[in-house]
Formats: sequence, C-alpha cells, structure tokens
Amino acid sequence: MRRKTLLIIGGAIVVIVAAGALLFYSYVRSLMAPKPLEITYATMQTQMPQGAACAGGRDESTAIAKEILNLETDNIYVAGGANPIPDDVWASYGFRLPLLKNSTRNLLFDGSCFFRSPDAPPDCSGDACFSIDEIEGYTWLKLTTIAGNSCFPDASGCSGDVVNPGYVSINTIAKCHRMVFDGPVIYELSDGLGNLYVMHATATGTPDVTGPVLPQGWALTERTISEPLVLLPFGGGNQCYYNIVRDNLVQSYHQYVYAGDQYPPAIAD
Repeated sequence: MRRKTLLIIGGAIVVIVAAGALLFYSYVRSLMAPKPLEITYATMQTQMPQGAACAGGRDESTAIAKEILNLETDNIYVAGGANPIPDDVWASYGFRLPLLKNSTRNLLFDGSCFFRSPDAPPDCSGDACFSIDEIEGYTWLKLTTIAGNSCFPDASGCSGDVVNPGYVSINTIAKCHRMVFDGPVIYELSDGLGNLYVMHATATGTPDVTGPVLPQGWALTERTISEPLVLLPFGGGNQCYYNIVRDNLVQSYHQYVYAGDQYPPAIAD
C-alpha cells in the first residue's frame, strides 16, 4: 500500500476518533448541565398519610446512604428491595454513564421513613407506593426526582458534586420522606434571611462547623434541641418537595424553615 494511501486512511481514522470524542464530550456536558427549576411550591408541610408504610418496613436511619443518579432521567435511587447492593460491593463498584454514584454520605438523622416514591399515586397503599427497579443486577428503590438545581451566589461556583469555597449548591427535589433528628445537637445553616437548613449528611462522618467557606451572610452553628426535630416535605396536599443545600466540604442540609410562603420567592413587579 502506497504511503499516500496510508496517510489518507490514518487521517480518516484520526478524524473519526476526534469526532467520537467530541460527541462523547458533548453528551457528558449535556448530562452534567444544571437543570433550571420550572416548578413552584407552597412552603407548607405535607403530612404523611395515616398508616403509611415505610420503604423496607423500617423507621430508622441507615448509617450510610447508597444512592445512584440517572443523569438522563434525573431520578435518584437508593439501595433497596429484594436484592440491594451489599456494602462491600458498593465500596468499589463503578457505574457507567448515564448512571452516577452519589457521593458516599454518612447520615446524621435518627429516624427515616420513605413513604412514597415520587411517581407513585398519592392514594397508594402498601408495596404499590414504592417503585423498585433492577439496575446492573441489583434492586433499587426510586427515591427522588430532581426538579431543578442552582448555585448561590452565582452559577460559576458549582459543578456536579463540587462546590467552590464561598458558594452553596441548591437542589430542589421531589422526595416523600420523613426524617427525625433526636438531638440533643443539630447543625443548623442560616442564610441570614430567615431560611434555615439542618445538616443531614457529611462525607467524613464528623460535622465540621468552622471549616466550610460560606457565601456572605450565611452562618453554620451547632444548636441544642430539647425535643426531636421532625422534618416533612413541603408543597402541601399531596406534593413532596425539599431543598437540599451542599457546602464546599460536601456537607448536605435539608431546608426546614422558609422565609416566605412560596418557593422560589415571587418576584415583585
């Protein structure tokens, strides 16, 4: 084969590989792009139905959350059902896109009850309240659907799980979940405007009050409570929404006090 022919073939292969790499890069960027929040909800707590079952028949918190995110559907799953992924497999298991392993988080709440998957009808009962999917040979409970995400004070400070110092990420999710913090100590985040968030998970297992670099006006404090703090989702009626905040140390918080009666706050004309 002549040299010219070899060069043409080699050039064509380079072009094909480059085009494939560009398409893959574009695909990954589209999966990781922030999702604008297109819903509003009332900041009124949604009551858990009388007699509602807890997923898996439990009403206590596990120590470590094993969760995966489907970047194409914005659904988050937690290990559950008849064949959940074992702890020793989870530790080193790698998922392929569009699945993404959620950062390992040590949970700080004491009581936990998932009383409905986000796509289950509000009048469901028993096992019909929980969507179980098989993914890569294991069973997973559909836990959450991401409704939208943002970064404060601006979009430049957040990328996936990474939050830069001086920023927080805010994810609005649909999740029908009751949490109980027995105390006596909780870790409370404030934005200085009347909105409060309670730390529910850390990457290390040890809450860090002084380490996070927060946006101006925000503060993180350790607070003693005299009775358990019970969190329920917001939206009123049959809706289940939470705002989840994350700081630059991968500490995560559920919002439990709102400054206004609507989220996002209505913009004055």
